[in-house]
Amino acid sequence: MRKLYIALCGGIILSGCSSFSERHQASGNFEYLKETTDKQVKYPEGFTPLKDSTAYKIPSVSANANKELIGDKLDIRAPALVMPVAPNSLTSDVTEQTEVIFESFLSKDKFQDDLWNKLTTFISSQGYGIGSEQVGRSLSTRTIASDEYFKILFGLDEEVTLDQQYRFDIKVDPQGYKAIVAVSLIQHQEQGQIVELNKFAKRRYESRMLNHFLSQVFVEHHKQLLANRVKVNKGIKLDLGLDNENNTVYQIHAPYELSWEKLATVLPKLGLEVEDRDKSVNTYFTTFKPLKDGFWANLFSGDSSVAEIKLQKNEKYQIKLVERGDLSLLTIVDSKAERLSSEKMQEMLAAFSELMAKKDL
Repeated sequence: MRKLYIALCGGIILSGCSSFSERHQASGNFEYLKETTDKQVKYPEGFTPLKDSTAYKIPSVSANANKELIGDKLDIRAPALVMPVAPNSLTSDVTEQTEVIFESFLSKDKFQDDLWNKLTTFISSQGYGIGSEQVGRSLSTRTIASDEYFKILFGLDEEVTLDQQYRFDIKVDPQGYKAIVAVSLIQHQEQGQIVELNKFAKRRYESRMLNHFLSQVFVEHHKQLLANRVKVNKGIKLDLGLDNENNTVYQIHAPYELSWEKLATVLPKLGLEVEDRDKSVNTYFTTFKPLKDGFWANLFSGDSSVAEIKLQKNEKYQIKLVERGDLSLLTIVDSKAERLSSEKMQEMLAAFSELMAKKDL
């Protein structure tokens, strides 16, 4: 019975909805189209004519304007906007094409590969298929036939068919910090017939497609964050190693992203209070305050397994993390920009290793 009520309510609501075409038109009727231009006002002899004003003068129609776009043929919908919801995405002030800006501190090649993987994952997950491509630079979809996403988004009736093709272009700056992802609608058919859209209608579809892509990037990013948190809670192995210059470092047996997130919880529990962290320079900026003097002493006083490190009290230290394949290398630099000695790194190894390996830290 409850389901029946829901179905009836839904039917009533839908029956009161306007049609797809009506939602694109101005409300009311179009009787004004039948009006004719009045003749010039004639004043009786002896009356002073009113002073002419241009305040309410209707602008003349451009020579290039489509003069058939009047009445129910005029689409009054507002232009669609690109919504940069994906991480590190920004709006673009370019109006000639539909695009979004991405920023990153990756190298040009890695940045391009990352965006290309995001794009191909999106195309594959939506089942659009790839018609043609220049790997890493551009691709065009196959014909997207009556895509349910667009039917829902634009309020298309079930019997309406919509066939489209899109092209995606990726352009990364030479230095690799900025990239543009642009979308172009290259084919549009309604009810099996090719329809030439004006630039506003074309941009509306392009913006919706770009927003669809950005939404998926956002969702996938947060899925990865959650997966990383689960992996971080399982504990990570840490031991001594050497960097490319034979300096003693801590070798973390985990990818950079996991190691970076794990350090956020480990460092404070070693007495290294995090004042700031900047992923662009792969650095945590910390100040050392012995555990027995601070908040963490009370929190972990009953946990005999928490090791203690010995550094200069109130001294500032930079914890630097770099990627090396599937590993991450950790270096500690003091306020004089000098690396800690091999002996000191060896001395603190047990403390770092113990906390990094802890589960559900």
